[in-house]
Formats: sequence, C-alpha cells, structure tokens
Amino acid sequence: MGTELFTIRRLNIAHEKSLALSLGCNVDELEQLAESAKSFYRPFELIPKLRPFAKKPPKKPRPIDKPTGKLKKMQERINKALLEPILMPEHVFGAVKHRSIIGNAQRHQGAPVLVSLDIRQCFPSVTNAHVYRVWANVLGCSPPVASLLTKITTYKRHLPQGAPTSPALANIFIWSVDGPIREKCADLGAEYSTWIDDLAFSGYNAREIIQIAVEALRVHGLRISHKKTAIMGSGRTKTLTGTRLGRRSLRAPKKICDRACSGIHKLECGLVAEHEKDSYCRKLRALIMHIHRICPKDSVWLENKLSALLQK
Repeated sequence: MGTELFTIRRLNIAHEKSLALSLGCNVDELEQLAESAKSFYRPFELIPKLRPFAKKPPKKPRPIDKPTGKLKKMQERINKALLEPILMPEHVFGAVKHRSIIGNAQRHQGAPVLVSLDIRQCFPSVTNAHVYRVWANVLGCSPPVASLLTKITTYKRHLPQGAPTSPALANIFIWSVDGPIREKCADLGAEYSTWIDDLAFSGYNAREIIQIAVEALRVHGLRISHKKTAIMGSGRTKTLTGTRLGRRSLRAPKKICDRACSGIHKLECGLVAEHEKDSYCRKLRALIMHIHRICPKDSVWLENKLSALLQK
C-alpha cells in the first residue's frame, strides 16, 4: 500500500442526530457540551520527572490543557467510535493500535542515511480551523456536524494537550498536508514514517527531502524545530523514537543501557537506602524490560547481573 496512494476512509456523517446516535447520546447534550467546553479544562504545567537512574535533570515544564468531566468522557467516545476505527496509512505509527516505536524504527532499518524532524509545538499549532477541515473535508462530515465536533475537540482555538482525541486528529491533519513529502519520498525511493510530530525519512537521498518537508508544513502553519533536526549518515549512530538502528537489527540506545548499568552499580555499592530498595528495584526491572523489548540481547547481561545481585 503506497503512502502516496492511500486515502483515509470518510465518516460521511450528515446530521447531528446521526452523530449523537454514533456516540450514544442526544443532540442537546452535544450542543450544550460544545458551548460550555472551555469550562471543563484545568490547565497546568507538567514538570517532567527525573527518569530513574538518569544523570541529566528533567527538561522544562510542559503545558497541559487537561480536559475533565463530561467533556473528557465525550472525547473518549469520539475517539473510540469515530477515530480509532479509521485505518491509518502504513507509515503512520504514533497513537495507532498495534503499531509501536519498534515498527517505526524497523521501517528504516539498514538505511544509509536517516533524517528525523520534529514539528515544533505541534498541538498548539494545529488550529480549530485545521481541525474543522479534518472533520469536514477529510472525514466528510456536514458543516453542522464538523462544527460541533470541532468545538468539543479543541481548546482556545487549538488541539488540546492531554485530550484523548488530539493524537488521532494530529495524525490525520499531518497526513492531509504532507502530500509533497510523500510524493518526494516516492520519487527518490525513500522510506517515510511519522510518530505524531516526529517525521523520519531514510535512503541515499534523504537529505533532499528536508526542504520539501519544511515548506510543505510551513504553508499550513507548522514549523520544524531546527535544534531537533538530525541527519544521520553512514558514520553516525542512527536513533529514532527511543531505538538504535544497528547494522542488522534494532538495538537499545546506549544511553538507556548506561542508565540501567548505573542503577545496578548504585545498588551493588550500597548507595540505595534500605527503605527505598523495593521501589528502586521495580523501576530498575521496568527499565531492563524496556531494553529487552527493543533488543533481548542488550538486556541479557543486565538481567543476569541484577538477578545475581538480588540473590545475594
């Protein structure tokens, strides 16, 4: 299934009554919720926790819009009844059932050049006008239905951080505007994949796609973070969405393995307080299990070392 030929199935919801029936509610409930949606948000700043056994401090706080109550429940219904059943293109991996960071990385396995781009402030940059066009033009809903759905799934004229519907709507919107990227990848024989706001393409001529991507997204109000743009050639370690692309197989990133080694070393040297050991070991096991899911052979030494240490 070529990414340049794929078409997303339209919902074709013509009437508010049909929408209400799909969501198991009535039209009045939808209209009232749409008009009062703003009152259900409880914005806050999420302070990232220091990852277990990490040496660097957490990044700066991230604003979360946080829908609550009836609104969040309705967004969950919309996501489950309308958005989740939509078959997404094969190159879209983020927030899609049965697709993972491992599948995303495998798509680029063995490539001579890998390029990754990050859309800066993705959700805040997807406006209510963009979302309306997704519901109306891409998914085929009538103007009244698209208007209702847009009011329920946006906040302060953008996609809300923390809403159940936002990842799927972002996926569909990006797919609706990245046609030039898909076409260029097809012309150059390059592989293309997305993890919501992270775009990746690989192949001998992958560098040529960067400017095409920048322009295609800029036209629709999306900007690329130049600090996070990475061009990984033959002489550089290739990493993508938390995985390392080895020559023959996926590997766990070195920094994650180093974190696990550091955690084991602290435990071995008696640097963990007795009352913290249970919680500490659970986190350490979870980190090693994450490494195992990416690449079992990267976790063998860590698993054996931790087991031997705990037996003592």
